[in-house]
Amino acid sequence: MKFVKLDTNKHDLNKVSELIYETELTIFKQLLGKDEKDATENIKNLVELGNNYFGHENIHVVIDGNEDMMGILVSFSGKETSFWNDFKVYFKVLTFYNFLKCAVKGTLINKSLTASLGKDDYYLSNIAVDPQYRGQGIGTYILKNAVKTAEENGCRRVLLDVTFKNKGAKRLYERFGFKVYSKNTPKLFKGHGTLSMEYLLH
Repeated sequence: MKFVKLDTNKHDLNKVSELIYETELTIFKQLLGKDEKDATENIKNLVELGNNYFGHENIHVVIDGNEDMMGILVSFSGKETSFWNDFKVYFKVLTFYNFLKCAVKGTLINKSLTASLGKDDYYLSNIAVDPQYRGQGIGTYILKNAVKTAEENGCRRVLLDVTFKNKGAKRLYERFGFKVYSKNTPKLFKGHGTLSMEYLLH
């Protein structure tokens, strides 16, 4: 098992896009396209173009000895994020209508349902394990490598958000050492609350 940077010329971007799509909140999925096929195609384009949250430079994959993809991690440090870069790339990829939805509703989602990121923070945006490989410790393996990457980036905290409904993921993060430090229950998005969790490095 290896944890490596995504190679757009080598790894299956369709699979990467499908795994990212499965980790997103229902309300955010709706902003990326009219249906799953449309949304995953848009995610794939965002991955390929780079210079945005879903860009290839922010993605690691877990592969086995046969180079089969077992899981993915989308992550970045607070130093690497740029609101305007995201908007420019989204404008290229999405239809004008979906771009406007992302500009308004997507911004509200980020502000009300995700952790506030500082320059010394490292954010785990999307963690996914392929269904056929679940139960093999890959989630923990991804977290270990994420912490190592955060340390290499000189960060002080690793942050992530988990939905109230995703109790299995919350248990995994707590076993690893993450602690809840904020509860996000915006009235605007009823039924879509999240818990912000942190893992202190120093």
